[in-house]
Amino acid sequence: MTHRVLVVFLLMLGLLLPSAEAARRKARPKGTLVLRSMTDGASVQVDGQEVGVTPLPEPVSLPAGKHTLKMTKRGYTEYLDVFTIQGGKATELDIDLLPFAGVLIVTSTEQGARVFVDGKFEGVTPFEKEVLAGKRQVRVSKGGYYDFIATYKSIAGKTKRLSAKLAMLPIGSTPYRPKPLPPPKWYEKWYVWVGAAGGAVAIALAIAIPVATRKDPIEDFAPEKRKQIGSP
Repeated sequence: MTHRVLVVFLLMLGLLLPSAEAARRKARPKGTLVLRSMTDGASVQVDGQEVGVTPLPEPVSLPAGKHTLKMTKRGYTEYLDVFTIQGGKATELDIDLLPFAGVLIVTSTEQGARVFVDGKFEGVTPFEKEVLAGKRQVRVSKGGYYDFIATYKSIAGKTKRLSAKLAMLPIGSTPYRPKPLPPPKWYEKWYVWVGAAGGAVAIALAIAIPVATRKDPIEDFAPEKRKQIGSP
């Protein structure tokens, strides 16, 4: 009996604790986060939850206490740190991300084309990736098409878009575009052999029918001999 009472007590305690914790959090005073940043378009997360992109349109209301802030943007360094919110007050943060690479976006008239940056394979179209700053050569390649080659300057924090128009190679110049098979010769066509087979059957019948219906030559030329052969 005592064991059952203990189990019931523990179950009730387990149900009550989350409710008490939720009530405690709800009762905590709230403050606001005011985030200022010169880096536009950066994703902002607080405690793992997305709250918007910079510039944030309005302050973020948060419970008092410690929180984790994360800011990210393609081509920029990532920011991750802990800050404290005080109840009834605004916490102001000034955070700027540092650019370290450009973003390259490549599309092509033929999907699935391979993208090489400075001779290194990086992916297939549609393609989007960070590329270190500096002069870069891009080659877009696909079987059966001429390569698309472009040179550009990658600028940290900037996005470069390239549209590769791939032109077909001549027929027969590559295994991807083989020459068409020559038309069949007259004796290779199926209806020629069907007709020949039909003619052969007709000829065989023309020969077989007269032979089958022809009279006995002995009767035609020597009827008396036929009688002798048939008589005892």
